[in-house]
Amino acid sequence: MEVVEHEDFDYGELKNDTAFIRKNENLSECIERIRQNLAVAREDYKNYESFTLEEKVKYDLHLSYSINSLYWMYHKIIGLDPNKHGIKDELARIKAAMLREKEIYDHKYNRPQLDQGAAKRFVRAGLYDHKNRDKPEANDPPPNKKIRFEN
Repeated sequence: MEVVEHEDFDYGELKNDTAFIRKNENLSECIERIRQNLAVAREDYKNYESFTLEEKVKYDLHLSYSINSLYWMYHKIIGLDPNKHGIKDELARIKAAMLREKEIYDHKYNRPQLDQGAAKRFVRAGLYDHKNRDKPEANDPPPNKKIRFEN
């Protein structure tokens, strides 16, 4: 498909309506960006079989959201209410899946690692009482009250 520039439009009676022209140009730019993104996705599909499972999930979610968003925009442009259509629920379902995928990714790669040695030193320093340093620590195990005698 050929890209249509805003100069190619014949606005006729609306040529003095700057708000309409600005909205139309914005729509044209958005459509062109969507077209470019879909072209990149089409190129990436050639390598789909070599993707890891995580990459496949991200790719599928991205493509599903893109296509459903386009359908939502189509309904909006032709004057139908997309909120009364099932596409709204589908977009919400895909958003929930995207959030779940992000949680899994963050849990796997972005979770903080605990330095156990440093944590023990912080706790020990926080519990240290210099006035009672000669008394046994509270962390020591209690003495064994049950003494077992061997016969």
